[in-house]
Amino acid sequence: MTSPSKQQEPEERNWVDVPYDVMANILHKVDAFDILENAQKVCTSWRKICKDPMMWRVIDFSVNHARVDQLPPLREMCEHAVDRSQGQFVDITIVGFTDNELLQYVADRSSQLRRLEISYCFEVTYISWSDALKKLPVLEELSIYVTHISKEAIESAGHYCPMLKTLKLNNNPLRSRELSRFPNERAIAIGKNLPELRHLELIGDKMTNVGLEVILNGCRHLESLDLRACSYIDLSVCSYIDGEGEPIWRRLNV
Repeated sequence: MTSPSKQQEPEERNWVDVPYDVMANILHKVDAFDILENAQKVCTSWRKICKDPMMWRVIDFSVNHARVDQLPPLREMCEHAVDRSQGQFVDITIVGFTDNELLQYVADRSSQLRRLEISYCFEVTYISWSDALKKLPVLEELSIYVTHISKEAIESAGHYCPMLKTLKLNNNPLRSRELSRFPNERAIAIGKNLPELRHLELIGDKMTNVGLEVILNGCRHLESLDLRACSYIDLSVCSYIDGEGEPIWRRLNV
């Protein structure tokens, strides 16, 4: 039996010798903040990989490392990530620090963008959303969490985003449940302007059965509809039916 003192020590791994494609695949799993702040500073070979436009086809700022005093640098980092993609990014997620300027910056450089997710951002105006969506002709998924978007922006999506198949407009169910003055405004805009939707999430929306029936009437290709925490909807009295006389919501994954 080999004594502990004579046991072979584990071989040290030189990460510089890892093949380029293998290392690139590993770094693809790192979020954008850590690539820009840490990974690219390890060595020249990693920096070369991190500057490759293909590394930035998916831009993920979903891990919010920021304090209030860090927000301007984060916006600059996001713009830098967009620039590194050289117009090739197809998917971007931003949590907590989007404003009008950054949204327009992304839209102006996103001819191939297919998925956009914005969460917990309260500084984007209605006009900015409408202007940005006009520049996203191949957008397939729009995900917005605890971030307001107007009916006018939804109308813009209907006019300028013909490939949009997934829409997620989710609110925090724990926020105020008071009925708003125009509770069905967004739902009606969705039903009238987005007939090609396949997947729709409206968690925590304040619409009533009026808005729901406009959606079911207008979005005839829906495969799933998430209505969790929609406190003002009563499916037991939802009367809109299909050609076979069954309530349409029953054929959906509701």
